[in-house]
Amino acid sequence: MSKLQKKKPSTDKKKRKVVSEKKTAGSAGAAVSSKPAVSGVVAKSKSDKAAAEVASENIVTRSIEFLREVKVELNKVTWPTRKQTTGTTIVVILFVFVVAAFLGLFDYGLSKLVQVVLT
Repeated sequence: MSKLQKKKPSTDKKKRKVVSEKKTAGSAGAAVSSKPAVSGVVAKSKSDKAAAEVASENIVTRSIEFLREVKVELNKVTWPTRKQTTGTTIVVILFVFVVAAFLGLFDYGLSKLVQVVLT
């Protein structure tokens, strides 16, 4: 489990943030200063697209990592044998019938008691 929860060094996170901030600030700032205001809107949408691409790559990467971790965890599961599953299922079904019979008898007794009291 420690392999799955291994944390990345904080320097990697800082580098990614700095690089992404430089890209978004640099592309938007250059477009705004050299062109009219209308181009600034286009530059913003381009940086939004770039940010969306980075976010989608991040989502894809995280999803793939999640599925790998799921596979590892499922390999750790001890699945019951067919005999154990059948035995447990029979016990559950019998328990349900016993509880149903108990509640049915209790309900029948209470309804008879109410009839006696009302008549």
